[in-house]
Amino acid sequence: MKKAFTLIELMITIAVLVILMGLVFRLNSAGTESQKRMVTIIRMQKLENCLSGYYAAFGSYPPVKLHGTRDIYARVGDHGVQDADGEENTSLWSMDEDDAWRQVRAACKAQPVDCRFPFPEGEHDKIVNLSEEFKRRIQSGDRAFKDLSEEQKKVLMAGFDDGFSSGGGNFDRDAVDWRDVQIFKFGLMSYLLPRYLFMMGNTDVDFDDFAQWTGNNSNIYDALNGEMINTWEDVKGFVNKEDGATQQDYARIANVPSQAVCARWIANLAGECTANRNMRFFGVNIWNGLGTELHINNVDIEIFSHDKSTAYQYILDVVTVKDGWGRDFYYYSPAPYQHYQLWSAGPNGRTFPPWVDRAEINDSRAHTLIGKWVEDDIVGLKE
Repeated sequence: MKKAFTLIELMITIAVLVILMGLVFRLNSAGTESQKRMVTIIRMQKLENCLSGYYAAFGSYPPVKLHGTRDIYARVGDHGVQDADGEENTSLWSMDEDDAWRQVRAACKAQPVDCRFPFPEGEHDKIVNLSEEFKRRIQSGDRAFKDLSEEQKKVLMAGFDDGFSSGGGNFDRDAVDWRDVQIFKFGLMSYLLPRYLFMMGNTDVDFDDFAQWTGNNSNIYDALNGEMINTWEDVKGFVNKEDGATQQDYARIANVPSQAVCARWIANLAGECTANRNMRFFGVNIWNGLGTELHINNVDIEIFSHDKSTAYQYILDVVTVKDGWGRDFYYYSPAPYQHYQLWSAGPNGRTFPPWVDRAEINDSRAHTLIGKWVEDDIVGLKE
């Protein structure tokens, strides 16, 4: 008769199995993290190639304007956007770590990598009543909202105040500051990609109605015909081939020097850009098949309707390049844009800006937090 396992033998067997399973799990986890790190480094190198091409063409690195301030003490609202009034929170390092990071993160993203713009034509059903419709659909378990974070759901159900953290109020189409009116974000990718072709493509929004657009875009020089294109309406019509516009008219925009030069480095971005739709320029498909997270902006109803009694939300289109952990890279280039730094916050998702001298921060808790935040950062070449 075969002898059965004793209790001690059974416990030893279980312990060995647990140890083996733990080792396998740790090896798999290490492999996954290593792969994410490699993806991050490869994408960073591709962006650096694009930046080198930009410098060769223009003699400077992309002059991304500040979308806020680099001040880590600038207050932020409930959704992490800096107060447009410039109020500071000098007690930053006594705050909860998550709150302190949200404030530092806003400063780190002052020169953003991502760019945002109105959704293309056919997507304007995404302009919906402020909170009631979202609230009803989320509470009913609508599958369209299944991938949203709890914070995003909370924003949708409660109403949106991002960009109005300094007291709320009206949507000001005459404002240029990103914190005052968040219709366009001119981040790094708006310089490395042909801005007019993807921002103005397939849209029926009149960009020249917004000072945030006209204040950040000069009149277009038609390189093919050696003349200026008079109006933004013409530009939009040529891009979208409206009112009998021809392929040659489209080429007039595609050959604007700031647009055409992107063809030099765009091969580096093949299949690397996260966007809400397929994007192809100069024969290169840049879309990686993944959509971006939800970006919502409050819009004064008079822009879109004669009914001025209701506020509406506006979901923006986005294009960016993310690291291996699915987060935006960080970019820093001070005027006159002769050097830059590109980096990833790494696995922990937190970092600290390179322009702040940590030696000047006289707070032991701050040094502990900062050290923890930057210990796994992945930093590219410092040009």
